[in-house]
Amino acid sequence: MAQDVEWVRTAKPGGPSKPPEELEGELRELRDEVRRLREQVAALAATSTRPGPGDERIPTYVARLDPSLEGGVPKGSVIAITGPGGSMKTSLALYVLTKNRAAGRRGVYVTVEESRESILRTMRHLGLGKEEDFIVDIARLRVEHEGAEEIRDWLRVLKDFLVRRNQRERIDLVVIDTVDVLASMAHLQDVRNDLFHFFHFLRSMGVTTYVVADSDASGRGVAHDVAFLSDGVFELRFSGVGEGKVQLLFRCAKLRHTNHSRDYFVLTYDKGFAAKPYESPKPSRWLSRG
Repeated sequence: MAQDVEWVRTAKPGGPSKPPEELEGELRELRDEVRRLREQVAALAATSTRPGPGDERIPTYVARLDPSLEGGVPKGSVIAITGPGGSMKTSLALYVLTKNRAAGRRGVYVTVEESRESILRTMRHLGLGKEEDFIVDIARLRVEHEGAEEIRDWLRVLKDFLVRRNQRERIDLVVIDTVDVLASMAHLQDVRNDLFHFFHFLRSMGVTTYVVADSDASGRGVAHDVAFLSDGVFELRFSGVGEGKVQLLFRCAKLRHTNHSRDYFVLTYDKGFAAKPYESPKPSRWLSRG
């Protein structure tokens, strides 16, 4: 007989067999096991198609932009909108917030510099409606309340307000416009360190935050610290296209946990923001002449 071979004896026909009730019980157990396996497979399939808690995206609703950001910005992140004066930073932040509110997400717009009336005028000009209950006017608080200028811990004031507002009604998005003025009001001694803790507080709330910051040619100031500390940076700037014409450029300079383009887009507004692919200006015919 061959070595190391295990021989299996088969039951002879007509040999002893299991009782029908025992076979029925084993068959029932087999059916239950198959059902459990099917339920596990279905649950795994549902989980694989559903975004994880850290993968949810909040859209910007800027045409052609969200596909380049894997659907939008990661939920719970702090996004800086930086650019020089007049580059539509406030308009872009208002647009993102109001479009998300129209989609069912709750949010507040904290204006530190402009008045509520000025923000409402911008909204009407952009065709974003007349709703104003989400606008928080810290600028008016500074003017109307005696001794408000003596308040040093404006970051704490804003934190307390957001906590109370969030307890009353869950907040999904927050816009702070501008963080430059907020830092000045709070008389921050160590801007980067104080903003680091403030941004950590915003992330701990689970809100998606847009902070507006003015940038200058020197590359210094609050905008530099804000860009360093933020999870993402939307950069706006002007570019000449020849013969006295200027266009507004936009790019996502960084966005954590996202495979995104860092190329410039041309940002336009016509009943809604749109990011069009950037094309190099053609040589001016003025310069082509000898």
